[in-house]
Amino acid sequence: MSVALEDVHKEYRAHTGSVIALERIDLAAADGELLVVVGPSGSGKTTLLRCIAGLEQPDRGRVSIGGTDVTDDPPAARDVAMVFQEHALYPHLSVEDNITFGLRARKEPEPSIAQKLVNVSELMGIEKALSRKPAELSGGERQRVALARAIVREPKAFLMDEPLSDLDAELRAYMRAEIHALQRRLATTTVYVTHDQIEAMTLGDKVAVVRDGRIEQAAAPADLYDRPANTFVARFIGSPPMNVVPAAALGISREGFLGIRPERIRLGPAGSARESGRVTRVEMIGHESIVHVIVNDEVLLARVPRENAPAAHSDTGIDFLDDDLHHFEADGKAIR
Repeated sequence: MSVALEDVHKEYRAHTGSVIALERIDLAAADGELLVVVGPSGSGKTTLLRCIAGLEQPDRGRVSIGGTDVTDDPPAARDVAMVFQEHALYPHLSVEDNITFGLRARKEPEPSIAQKLVNVSELMGIEKALSRKPAELSGGERQRVALARAIVREPKAFLMDEPLSDLDAELRAYMRAEIHALQRRLATTTVYVTHDQIEAMTLGDKVAVVRDGRIEQAAAPADLYDRPANTFVARFIGSPPMNVVPAAALGISREGFLGIRPERIRLGPAGSARESGRVTRVEMIGHESIVHVIVNDEVLLARVPRENAPAAHSDTGIDFLDDDLHHFEADGKAIR
């Protein structure tokens, strides 16, 4: 089922004033698509998700699921399953009872519940944990149970609010791959919220970058990386981020800014390149190094093979191709 928001606006009012959480949001996830909403803290990501779930009512606009307007429907009528950052498992219930609680609340027949439990526990690899309590599980196991509880409902869409942010880096990477494979297998439309741009880029069929309640750009991950709509997206997507500097810093006479990805910068002998700079710092990240270079009073980051990295506090040449440059207006908008 598709999920769509049309001209959605949400404002929070208090005696001290009002805060616009969402401003004229137009966004859609196609049937079976994994849409990731990414942005910094306070950008409106969770509010957007809660509007889809029916936990927040937009002040204006339309929310639809499967082409049906659900804007005024209560959460229970929308047939979506939400997975939270905190797993929200019932601590006094076993894994089995946590998974089947919603099914029993809807008075599904016991044979149907039993079969769904078998199917989802096998799918999530938690068959041996069904009799245990949440406190006896690892973080990854608890997350699997939370996912199983959502999957067993067979909803029209999954909504996930930073479900991996409490896990350590190794487990987060593992669970990210699990969620991606699971979503492909189930082919259920999923809206996934995160502040982690690496998570967004590796998971999403489409990624929407949000800032201050507005969609800055929504596109396939490769398009965001290769053709950012503005300097915010250029700097937000990518690790390390795109270099964005005044055009004059790269020896080009024009107004506005130029951007270049760190891996597109080539370092060489000083004096034999387009620009020269001073290396201030070298960060080793395995087989590559991130080199910080001061060029015409601007800091550029270059990503180079570790064996080619110059020494800190040395002079270096900076080379790049014109085709690798991204052009931005003075207000930050990309020049296509």
